[in-house]
Amino acid sequence: MSHLIKYFVLVFIITLATQSFGQNVGMNTKTPSSRLTINGSFAADYKIVTTNTTLGIADYYTAYNGSSNGTITLPAAIAGAGNFKGRIYCIKNTSSMALTVAASAPELIDGVAPMPSVIIPPGYYIKLISKGTTSGGTWEFFMLANGKTDAIDQVSGAPYAVPTTGAPVATRFFVNHTSPVVVYNSSNTFTLPVSKPIFFSFALGVDDFTTPPAIPSYPYFRCELYIDNQPSGLYQIIRQGGAGVSSQLQFNFSGILNLSAGSHTIDARIIRWYNNGYTGNQDFRPLSVLFDAVYLN
Repeated sequence: MSHLIKYFVLVFIITLATQSFGQNVGMNTKTPSSRLTINGSFAADYKIVTTNTTLGIADYYTAYNGSSNGTITLPAAIAGAGNFKGRIYCIKNTSSMALTVAASAPELIDGVAPMPSVIIPPGYYIKLISKGTTSGGTWEFFMLANGKTDAIDQVSGAPYAVPTTGAPVATRFFVNHTSPVVVYNSSNTFTLPVSKPIFFSFALGVDDFTTPPAIPSYPYFRCELYIDNQPSGLYQIIRQGGAGVSSQLQFNFSGILNLSAGSHTIDARIIRWYNNGYTGNQDFRPLSVLFDAVYLN
């Protein structure tokens, strides 16, 4: 009889265990709503390293704070059913040096394209997940972000407004139909830590001081943003309306450009787009210049 009771107890335990593995599991809750529900805080391993390191099974969040350029290597994939598909690593470069996050050769990291390593600039943070594969792109990075607290950085700006006494002669620039000329006070230089999409916004008001006025042909003008002395494709074409107040031109355009890491120069340039035969220079002076370039961290 005792053997029979033990048998039924064992069957009962096995049944409960089998059912529990097929159901949601909760910690500090009796009603888990997902496969694993935690009603409370969650903690994972945090580690600071100062030299080259290979991550392992006990690692989760690793901060690099070395005094020279360093490398953090991801663990090599394990062949067969024991692979660590879904494992996540978080890595931040808290140093002022360059940090390389590398897959174990010949494995690769999937980003825009499969690559052997990713460079993390100072202050930046990366998150990677194991794909569960054992060759080719075994890791995928799904976040690369600036770990700074500011969300928007302004990389350039050149506001200018004409004095109340009128546009000074020193601000003049001459426009014709042969080549674009740089608008007064529209030039600037800025540096990007990494490749970024930049939002540009440009507003310009100019007045025509040409004597005598070159208005009978009512010419068109093209104002375009130049990056590193190359046309950006962000521009506006408008027509001059007449003499006096109508001789003033107002440009206003914006757009997004993807720029590489490093230093960049920017300016706005104007050319007479259509002149109906008129070939002389026109004496323009800015009334206002407002230029902004910002990016999201």
